[in-house]
Amino acid sequence: MLLASIPRVSASSSCVVSSVVSFQWRSSSKSFGTSSSSSFRLRQRHGQSYFSSSSSDEEKTEERVINVSRLSTLQALLTMRGAPGSIGCIMGDGDLVPVSHSSSSSSEYHNLHPHLLPLAKSKSSGHLVCALRRWYADESETFNTPSLLARPWPIVESAVGMPGMRLLSLNSEHLMRRIAADADANNGGDDVVEIYNEGLGNGRLIEKSMDEPYVRGSVTKLGHGLDKYVLLRVGPFPDLYETMSNIHLTKNDIKSSLIAAEASNGKFSGRFGSSFVFYAKLLASQQREEESRDAARMTLRMSLSTMGLTKKDYVDVARMTGYATTDDDGDVALTKMLVMYEKIRHHENKDEKPDDKTPQQKAIEDADYILDKACLMGQKYGEIRSDVATIYRNAGLEEDARFIEDRSM
Repeated sequence: MLLASIPRVSASSSCVVSSVVSFQWRSSSKSFGTSSSSSFRLRQRHGQSYFSSSSSDEEKTEERVINVSRLSTLQALLTMRGAPGSIGCIMGDGDLVPVSHSSSSSSEYHNLHPHLLPLAKSKSSGHLVCALRRWYADESETFNTPSLLARPWPIVESAVGMPGMRLLSLNSEHLMRRIAADADANNGGDDVVEIYNEGLGNGRLIEKSMDEPYVRGSVTKLGHGLDKYVLLRVGPFPDLYETMSNIHLTKNDIKSSLIAAEASNGKFSGRFGSSFVFYAKLLASQQREEESRDAARMTLRMSLSTMGLTKKDYVDVARMTGYATTDDDGDVALTKMLVMYEKIRHHENKDEKPDDKTPQQKAIEDADYILDKACLMGQKYGEIRSDVATIYRNAGLEEDARFIEDRSM
């Protein structure tokens, strides 16, 4: 079988930001969390935003790092303009409401994917803009290095009760600059650009192109339209590669359409299976069924929650892989794909030696397995939160366990 010989994909995102948001709390040694009497305030220090609480000297201080650069700026821009590339968070003018740190830990998000931190919620659709916290197994030996701790979290769209997520941007800085360029190109940019530019140019961002203020008129000056400006001057966005591919397709330029889709795979492979899903659909539209099947099967090498947002997205993939047929209903199709997923995992585990992986790597894979099964079977994520947290904690990944336990009640 082709897939059995291909290792499960894992990759890291480039480190874009040096200033991240870190939430600091104090808690007694007997319990986790912040006491109801704590007084919270937002402070700024060295480009980092963090919440602190007053407490006695006997209480232990711990810090949680949230790798989202300029979070309050991101939330303000989302409220004004919406999230470009999203499905249910596209509306601006106040439809997206910021989710505070305290609210993000509420039981409202108990059934949200455990690796997601909600940042803003749409009043009209209920969809969420979230940051995705992910450890990758091949990086477990570097868990405590500064480069990993500073790595930005991707920004995605999801919702409570949905099996998966939709990638919006590899990091918050790319998404914010896209919003600024979009507003500028569509005659709504003065306030947006002013808010976006505040604080830039102080040397706090590692990616220098993102640390320069946005100059009004930049899209027009480049002369290639908004989408190409964003891809050339800002960063990769999966929806823009799909748009580019579809434009070529309408012109019957099949070669260019496929090249655009393949480029997207190269930018996001190892992180998100959705680009391969699009590629598989494109190939199927050209009656290239065998290639479409192989592209769809590649999604089983990645976190399954990255295939798409809805159950229908997963049923479509199951049928494109050839593991299910069009005559199978949704539940049957997903069960058949799960059977093949289990076979692939068993094959990989059988070929491994006992010392091939560190305890942290093994824990991550075990947690991913539980999450992948829940995703395919429609199990509520709230039902497996404690199991995933326990796996992380037993491997010494305490911060990961606590992140998941935030919404465990």
